Amino acid sequence: MAAYYKNVGNTVRVFDTEPAVKTKPVVKVKKRRSIVFVYNNDHKHKLSVLTVVTVMLIFTGAAGTAAAFASVSVTNQQMMTLGGELRDKLSQNNDLKQEVNLYDDPAAMRKLAQDKLGMAEPKPYQILHINVPEDNYAEYNQPGK
Repeated sequence: MAAYYKNVGNTVRVFDTEPAVKTKPVVKVKKRRSIVFVYNNDHKHKLSVLTVVTVMLIFTGAAGTAAAFASVSVTNQQMMTLGGELRDKLSQNNDLKQEVNLYDDPAAMRKLAQDKLGMAEPKPYQILHINVPEDNYAEYNQPGK
């Protein structure tokens, strides 16, 4: 703000070039409170018995349907598990049938023993005969004595 001085006689006067700005008094701002919604139950919400029964039937049906789907899902999982076990058992059964067929034929067993295991007929000097009396043998195997 610029000020100019002028001599008037013995005194100096000050002239302001800009008019004085009027300031408004500060307005006190009220704090805003947070908005709170209050529900006053001044009127009664009445539901008819038919509406309540209908809603209960809908929820009961939905719960029954969910239980049925869960039961089907569990049963399906059990069927898949049992199907896998059945395939394993059938595979084992086929393997055992092949093994039985292999040992069922004496000629095939003899050939298998000679070829794969290197077995041969025993020579006469390799055979040892032991004579056991019949009464001792029967007495030895009797469980009560």
